Amino acid sequence: MTQGPRPRLYLAGPDVFLPDPMAAAAAMKSICEGLDLEGVFPTDNALSPMAGEGGAAFAARIRAANLALIHAADGVIANCMPFRGPSVDDGTAYEMGFAAALGKPVFPWSGDIRPLLQRTQARQYLAHDGRVWRDADQMEVEEFDLPVNLMLVDPATGPVAPSFTEAARSAARWFRSAAN
Repeated sequence: MTQGPRPRLYLAGPDVFLPDPMAAAAAMKSICEGLDLEGVFPTDNALSPMAGEGGAAFAARIRAANLALIHAADGVIANCMPFRGPSVDDGTAYEMGFAAALGKPVFPWSGDIRPLLQRTQARQYLAHDGRVWRDADQMEVEEFDLPVNLMLVDPATGPVAPSFTEAARSAARWFRSAAN
């Protein structure tokens, strides 16, 4: 058990788009609680569109509220499952970068930890030009044997975990060792 308040972790990821995001949030928060962590889910802001508010204005309020949650958190556990393609959700990647820029630890996880190259190959035709793999737009597909883009992996917090539970355990260990 940690001394003082439990570390607060923002639970980043496209889980907010699930058919029942509140059930997902409850499950993740329960796992966190069992590890003496506090999970904070993006919908904890409980925002609704205001009368006459346009989509862009509502989106800006959601963004500001989520960034405030990250700012107030001690770290981030990020769902890096492929989202609408072979890569992590772009909003999640942004939140991970924001947390990292604030000096907060980020603990990524994905149920699909195949290398990004393999996941990309499974979703689209790639060609090897004799040096590197390229997609249909002739863009190189990085080949570092990582399940996510190299910028989303921090050696200080460990590799991409294969599940939310494992990422939460990594976070709990990290905060325990940081407290000592």
